[in-house]
Amino acid sequence: MRKVAALSAFFAVTTPGYSWADSDKNENGFIQDSHLNILNRDFYFSQDFRNGSSATNPHTGAPQSRRAEWAHAVIGRFESGFTQGPVGFGVDAYGQFGVKLDGGDGVVGNGVGGPGLIPRKGDNNGEPKDEWGKAGGAVKVRAFDTVVKYGDVSPTSPVLHAGDIRLLPQTLTGLIFDNTSIAGLKIEGGKLTASSDRSGVNHSGDLGTVYGGRLTGADNVQYIGADYRFNDNWSFKLHTSRLDNVWNQSFARVDFKQRLTPTITWDTGLNYYRTRDSGEALLGKIDNDSWSTHLGLNVGFNRFLLAYEQVRGDSPFDYVWNTYDLELDNASQWSDFNNPNERSWQASYTYDFAGLGLPGLSLTGRYLRGDNIDGTRATGGYTAFNSVSDGKHWERDFWASYVVQSGPAKDLKLQVLQATHRVGGDFGNYESNVDELRVIVEYPLDLRML
Repeated sequence: MRKVAALSAFFAVTTPGYSWADSDKNENGFIQDSHLNILNRDFYFSQDFRNGSSATNPHTGAPQSRRAEWAHAVIGRFESGFTQGPVGFGVDAYGQFGVKLDGGDGVVGNGVGGPGLIPRKGDNNGEPKDEWGKAGGAVKVRAFDTVVKYGDVSPTSPVLHAGDIRLLPQTLTGLIFDNTSIAGLKIEGGKLTASSDRSGVNHSGDLGTVYGGRLTGADNVQYIGADYRFNDNWSFKLHTSRLDNVWNQSFARVDFKQRLTPTITWDTGLNYYRTRDSGEALLGKIDNDSWSTHLGLNVGFNRFLLAYEQVRGDSPFDYVWNTYDLELDNASQWSDFNNPNERSWQASYTYDFAGLGLPGLSLTGRYLRGDNIDGTRATGGYTAFNSVSDGKHWERDFWASYVVQSGPAKDLKLQVLQATHRVGGDFGNYESNVDELRVIVEYPLDLRML
């Protein structure tokens, strides 16, 4: 973070972000370790449906051949330090505000799940909102190497990871903790009772799943897990969770990386999710095993990657409502490639332009193909897949990212993400042919008080 004069805080009200802390003092404490970050995020989101595919306008019921939305967000996060002593206390708080810059009733999605940035009035089926926002916070306690937080929190487990892939981030309500007593080992867990959606304005939204929808009978989700880095070559993850009256879901991961020469390294890994219905089984029977593996090669500033993924089960691989960062290799921009019985593969290439004297710039090209999709035996909350017996699809992605490395605009980030998705067989009964474009600009201007 950059240090500037305290008077610059006046300008931070209308500039992208700032963070403050009294770093000139050696002692730590509630004030000394406090920091505030304000991020400005500008987001353009477009989906152009092709070959007869379309979406439905949630307000009028008319078909939409295209979605196009442009919005701006200001996201402020305050994290205090801890009071001194063997047991320290602190607080976290956030405020986030979104404003529509462009997007009429005929081209805005509903802002709830995948379709878009901008929420709608009423129960997300009215006209698009012009502005929206919310605020919240959490209290926290630190004892030895354990931090416990209660309130609006953002868990980061592979079985429960708060989503931040649209305009505003998701938070969940409940208690989480993490412990770092052992070098290389992080243990985390918690119990969450509600979701504050990324386009929502309240803190008491029902839990549920991405593909099964919200569920009033799912009162909480509990999780616990551990990440362990054994050395520079090996790392491991083991996590498990229980979504009340829906499922028990566990995750295991192993990664290996090895340097062959000063400029060549290779890596591989295996990810595995096991999901079984539990309690009242609100989404019906779930018996799903999903795994993926990859082989990557870094040669200088070039990265090559191949990946394979398999879903075994008559339901899709599913995850908690509005969350993301699922750790399967083929989860992509448009499709998660996680449909019932699907098998998929990926080939991708990334170039880091630091090799040409342009640090901060990278380009990625990816091609993914999935087939063998069969949801004819899906039950409960997944019967929408029953019309698919021989589905297949492919996705092609081009991603560009640039982060300004120095100067007044240091840390300004620009991303351009383009995806082309096409369906085959009878998969058009479920997913769409679409060209999608996302343009995201983020600017965190950081300040420290003298």
